Amino acid sequence: MTQRLPLVAAQPGIWMAEKLSDLPSAWSVAHYVELNGELDAPLLAKAVAVGMQQADTLRMRFTEENGEVWQWIDPEHTFGEPPIADLRDHPDPHHAALALMQADLRQKPARR
Repeated sequence: MTQRLPLVAAQPGIWMAEKLSDLPSAWSVAHYVELNGELDAPLLAKAVAVGMQQADTLRMRFTEENGEVWQWIDPEHTFGEPPIADLRDHPDPHHAALALMQADLRQKPARR
């Protein structure tokens, strides 16, 4: 484990709300991006994975010990390439994207 850090600012409130919530993804967000023109989808997926790997906040881990919550960066956690959904031929791409996001948000988080 790397250096343990205390929670800051709003994190204790979010931690408590998450513990009390029946909704496993209450603090998750979903977005889609509409791209026009030529696209190298494999290269885009690689770029997104690299960006996620560089964002320490996505590799934060939390533990509670004796009523105190600590966080640390997990140096071993890696991200795979995200799926790219090509919806250009779908009759209603907007609603198809929303449906994909809702399905994703209904999944239980991979790690806590």
